[in-house]
Amino acid sequence: MKTPLLAFSSFVLAAGMACASPPAKKNVNSYNSLWTNSPFTSKPPPPGPTEAADPIGDWVLGGVSEIDGGYMVTIINKKNAGESQVIYPHGIRKSAGDEMEWIEPGTAGAFAVDRVQYGTDSWKDTAVFLSSGGKVVGSVKFDDKLLTPTAAAPPPQPKPGQPAAKPGTNPPTPPGVRQPRQRVLPPTPNNNTQTQRTSRTR
Repeated sequence: MKTPLLAFSSFVLAAGMACASPPAKKNVNSYNSLWTNSPFTSKPPPPGPTEAADPIGDWVLGGVSEIDGGYMVTIINKKNAGESQVIYPHGIRKSAGDEMEWIEPGTAGAFAVDRVQYGTDSWKDTAVFLSSGGKVVGSVKFDDKLLTPTAAAPPPQPKPGQPAAKPGTNPPTPPGVRQPRQRVLPPTPNNNTQTQRTSRTR
């Protein structure tokens, strides 16, 4: 009796397994707690405070003078050659190469003169404190590198065998080039000379 019962049980079990659906794949988000709160790994440190860019770090003082209503301050960009700003009490004239732009006071990012601190020992120690958006953002000073005039280029040296030009004389004309003729104008007659000649003829 046991053998038919065992065979029947095996048949029912096999039929049940054939009718059962395959296991469903678990959602990946259900494992978030394992890799975010894992006891075997440490969390990365929180990001530190980001340093704000210095708005006047690339600018140096080019000149300052008192005018009606405040100051006229010129600042020069030491990285971008040819870029400058002239700050007036009523606005800013910005120049970059051949382009010029007028900026109204109070425009976002525009500078304004907060105060001027003149140097006690030298005018090179003068500092101009600038503000932007109603807050003082720093000061600009003169830069000796931009104040020093560039040395003039030395005159060209003559080639070996070529006579050097004397001061005050024209340089020698290269061969094959015609030297221009100098135009000589006759002297204009003086009124006194004409009067004397007229009186003599009479």
